[in-house]
Amino acid sequence: MKICILTTAHSPWDERIFHKEARTLQAAGYEVVLIAPYERAEENQGVRLRAVAPLQSRWDRLWRQRAIYRAVLAERPGLVHFHDPDLLPLALILQRWRRIPVIYDVHEYYGDSLQTRYWVPRLWRKALSRGVERFEKWAARCCAGIVTVNQHMAGLFRSGPSEVIVLHNYPLREQFRLPRPSAWKSPLVLYLGGMNRERGLEVILRALCIVRETHPQVRAVLVGPVDTSDLGAEFADLTVWEERANVRFRGRIPYEDVPDLLRECSIALVPLLATLNYQKAIPVKLLEYMAAGLPVVGSDFGYIREIILRNDCGLLKPAGDAQALAEGVCWLVEHPTEALRLGQNGWDAFAREYTWEKEQDKLLDLYARVLDGKKDDRER
Repeated sequence: MKICILTTAHSPWDERIFHKEARTLQAAGYEVVLIAPYERAEENQGVRLRAVAPLQSRWDRLWRQRAIYRAVLAERPGLVHFHDPDLLPLALILQRWRRIPVIYDVHEYYGDSLQTRYWVPRLWRKALSRGVERFEKWAARCCAGIVTVNQHMAGLFRSGPSEVIVLHNYPLREQFRLPRPSAWKSPLVLYLGGMNRERGLEVILRALCIVRETHPQVRAVLVGPVDTSDLGAEFADLTVWEERANVRFRGRIPYEDVPDLLRECSIALVPLLATLNYQKAIPVKLLEYMAAGLPVVGSDFGYIREIILRNDCGLLKPAGDAQALAEGVCWLVEHPTEALRLGQNGWDAFAREYTWEKEQDKLLDLYARVLDGKKDDRER
């Protein structure tokens, strides 16, 4: 059975799309084809990428739909699995007119996220957010299956006829099960993931400047793409902050290199701001930190608070408070025995509860149910 996985907003080698879902399906015997904007066609670990023209702007995500549609028809798949709300119109055509079952993979609360996007005029944000939410819920009812990332999100889609599952975006045990930390390392602070204002970049830099005043030996590495569009004017030149905060920006690194990076560090940060979207989301970076046995300093809200409290694996500080974040980092530096204990608690919790291997059977079961439903429709 051939499966086509579609995305416009993510890299085709995204950790959830490729490393978890596509590889799980390929290992289960499906022929998996990724269709996405990319520079060239490739094959990686048995998964084939069929590339369409790369994006030149955010709006190209809409203009690429015709090319993606043609690519799907050329592949003649038995099922289509797509990852972005802008592909919903295409999914409706495939499901209703072409009779190809589609699965919608909902990564986040897209309506909520629009309310903090700097590129959406402020006066339009609330109306656009509501419009996107309504269209998404209506269009999703026509899909054969819906994949969500937590129980709250699943509840928003369960009023329709679609098969709905919760597939937590937990790290791969085979890749992130790192050796149990046995000794305190030199203080290297880590932030992993995309960086902008709402993900706490301004707070991180201010906090690390404060840390340096009392602990000049503390260094930090910030790993991931940086978006400065919504930052204050004082952050226009980040090279200034590299010296002031004793921090290094490393940019995006391959997913396969993340475990080695985690081994180098001793403290990790989850300083997200309490936006509507992040209040309901489980940050994957938090779980990856736990897999490495790193004590965490995180924002005191939502799933961040729930996971850290339940597993006693870090410190909680008010979101957006640079002074409090700095105090958390300093406390861990000054109490290495406690920092090691918190990290070990996270290490144990990851293996017990938060691995992708505990989730993947849900995806395979959903595929089986959707494809059985397709078979039943044909036999009627």
